[in-house]
Amino acid sequence: MPYTPPPGDEPWDTVDPADHGWDPAALEDLAAFCASQATDQLIVASRGRIMLERCWHGADPTSVRDVASAQKSVTSVLVGSLVERQQLSLDDPVSTWLGTGWTRTDPDRERAITLRHLLTMTSGLYDDFGHEASPGTRWYYNNNAYHQIRKVLETVSGKSTQALSEELVFGPLSMTHSTWVPRPAMVDPSGWVLCGLQTCARDLVRFGLMVQGRGRSGDSIVLESSGYLDAALSSSQELNPSYGYLWWLPRAPFAIVPGPDPTVAPDPRKTFGGRRLDHPIAPSAPDDAKAAFGAGGQRLYVSAHLDLVFVRIGGVVDRHVDLDEELWRRLRAATPDATTRS
Repeated sequence: MPYTPPPGDEPWDTVDPADHGWDPAALEDLAAFCASQATDQLIVASRGRIMLERCWHGADPTSVRDVASAQKSVTSVLVGSLVERQQLSLDDPVSTWLGTGWTRTDPDRERAITLRHLLTMTSGLYDDFGHEASPGTRWYYNNNAYHQIRKVLETVSGKSTQALSEELVFGPLSMTHSTWVPRPAMVDPSGWVLCGLQTCARDLVRFGLMVQGRGRSGDSIVLESSGYLDAALSSSQELNPSYGYLWWLPRAPFAIVPGPDPTVAPDPRKTFGGRRLDHPIAPSAPDDAKAAFGAGGQRLYVSAHLDLVFVRIGGVVDRHVDLDEELWRRLRAATPDATTRS
């Protein structure tokens, strides 16, 4: 039997969705679809209230798991916090903080790579940090390059990623079940152990509400100004308009997503390949939809237009399922504006 939260479970009041214009039957269809796709935790929240919450496979809303690359969007907010404090500039060379020799390119090429390039996946580096292209001229989902952002954050702040997250994000938002955990089997080209973010559906909803609130959630302030966040949640370059600063934009006109490109031979220096979609990632999503994506179908969606925060955490989704479009098609059918499209 799926977990159903008790009524009045503060601060997670579960309301009758029909009282708020939502379609209960459509929400149950969404829940049934998620149940069929190895989902452990599912939350649909609107106006700070839960319209739907379900858990399966022995999980509850505070059960934690590694949410894979959904962590990147949390890292983006950490960057924004230090930018606001004028401890970072997006256009300074990464070598400003990591020193020389952090790549396997020549010094001039290395100095040309900025923090902005890491945030936008345009570093021009292969997975092994060898040179592929000039920074800003090639889009590639380089996971090793992304993790150098965490190195920068730790160098600038003098704190671990966990301590910095607790100070700037987890603490203010009461994300009490979120922890950065080393992944010993995963190292970058220098041998530095990568970390995963273990969190739960309710913590990600809290994070999503802050994003929806443009840096604020209730009395909690993570970002004083919406300037950085507005940029992070917008197309960051023309090479892949579906990508901001470690955030995905499901309604951009086309996308490059991780995965093999059937039109070209695999490049062994690129673990994540790069497959072009000549259409939005989720055509049924509203124009203002933002997303944190993690491998296996870990999802956080935010839409101010729909006053919506959605979280799906769980096992690997059937690879034949177009997860984002299937989720958004069902979400749109359930929302109060089901007869309109933004």
